[in-house]
Order: sequence, then structure tokens, then C-alpha cells
Amino acid sequence: MSNVRQKRETTGVGRKASLLPDQALPTTDDANVASSTLDAPLLQSMMDSLKSDIFVKIDALSASLRSEISSVRQELKSSIEPLQRTVDAHEETVRDLERAATDHSTRIDELESTVSMLTSQVKRLDDKCEDLEGRSRRNNIRVLGVPEGLEGPRATDFVAQLLQDLLGLNEKPLLDRAHRILREKPKEGTPPRPFVVRVHFFHIRSLILQRAGEKSPLLYKGRRISLFPDYTSSVAKKRAAFGAVKRTLRSYPNVKFGLLFPATLRITMPDGPSHRFEDPAAATDFVNKNCK
Repeated sequence: MSNVRQKRETTGVGRKASLLPDQALPTTDDANVASSTLDAPLLQSMMDSLKSDIFVKIDALSASLRSEISSVRQELKSSIEPLQRTVDAHEETVRDLERAATDHSTRIDELESTVSMLTSQVKRLDDKCEDLEGRSRRNNIRVLGVPEGLEGPRATDFVAQLLQDLLGLNEKPLLDRAHRILREKPKEGTPPRPFVVRVHFFHIRSLILQRAGEKSPLLYKGRRISLFPDYTSSVAKKRAAFGAVKRTLRSYPNVKFGLLFPATLRITMPDGPSHRFEDPAAATDFVNKNCK
């Protein structure tokens, strides 16, 4: 019974309270406003403290970075300075080399010009010496095939008599000198040394060579004797290079040919035209194509 009564009293009190218009309860918005009003100074203080901490940390990091950057710059500077000195030394060396190369290039140009001039002079002098030597041999002939020892102590008289007998000359030719070439006496069974003979008159020398060609082959005591002009070694090599084509031309009786001084082959065809060759290969090609 008491519980029922108490419940009724409570319900009645609630009803009375709800009937009072001037007494309202506080809302949630009012509570938030009051809380915001109370927390604003605290938030401002916290933000200021946070800003201060951030600035302090930024300043510390900035100082640390500046210190590290300064240290790195110092290290780089200390590392670069030797390299810079090396580069400067190399630049100076390169400049010296460039100057030396320029000087050497100038000297090389001068030397090349000098060498070219000297080469031209040597070639001209060599040609002149060759010509002089050839002229000094114009009256000379070579006699091949005479056995060793037949000449005795008077080689000049022996060769003069030999030429008269071989060629059927009216008298012995006037010879200035006759001797074998200057080399060791050959052993038994090897070819004898040739004679070098200087004829006093050029026309007699030409007559001797002409008669030798007409009376070929020449025999003396059963041995074949050959007579040739006495040329310089270089001219003799050039003339010897035409030996093969000359042998080929001998098989064509209608084709006339002759070897001019110093080494020019003249070929006269049966129909009249004459051709000259200084190159043995060109002469051989011409004979193979035109001589049949």
C-alpha cells in the first residue's frame, strides 16, 4: 500500500512540475556554448605553446641543416681544391702542348718543303750523274765468253786482235784499254769474266757492234763470243726487261724492232706505222694484240 501511495505522489509531483510555465530545463546547445566559452583561453594557450614548440624545432632543424651544409661545403671545398690545382696544371700543360704542336707543325711544314726541294735536287743530280756515266761509256763494249787466261799480260792487244779476227776487220781497232771486270777470278766450270773494252773512236765502236750483229753467232776456239754495248747498271736493267718481248718479236719476220737508248722499244709494223714503248708490259700487250 505504501508503494502505491509513493508512486501516486511521485506522479502528482511530476504533473505539478510540468504545469509550471516559467521554469524551463537547460538545452544541449546552451551547454556547448558554455563549454566553448570556458575552453577558448585554454585552446589559445595550447595553440601558442604548440606554435612555440614548432618554431623552436624548426629553428633547431634549420641551425642543424646550416651546420651540416657548411660542413659539407667545407669538405667539398677541401676536396675540390686539389682537383682544381690539378686541372689548372693540366690546362697549363695543354697550353704548352698546343704551343709545341703549333711550333712543330710549322717546323714540319718547313722540313717537308725542304725535303721536297732536296728530293727534286737529288733526282736532278742523279739523272745528271746517270747521263754523265752513260756518256763516259759511249765508246765502251763488253765482250763475253772469252776463256780466262787467254789474254796473257797484254789484254788490250789480245782483244784488238780478237775483234779483227772475229769480225773480219781490215785492221786492228784502236783500243784505249781492255780489262776483265773487277771481281774474283771464277772457279773452274763457271762462266768467265767479261771484258770491258774502250774503243778510241765512236764510229769504230759502232762498226764493231754492227759487224757483230751481222756475223752472229761469233765463235772463237769452239766457244761462242758475244758483244754488247757497255751500259750503266740501271740502264742495263731497264733494257733487260724487254728481253721477253724481243724474243717474241723475232718470230715475226715482217715486224721490225729496235731498242733505243736508254730503254725505249721501237716496233715498226709491216704496213708502216711505228710505235714506241717504255713499259715492257705495254709492249707485250701490243705485240699480242697486233702481231699475228
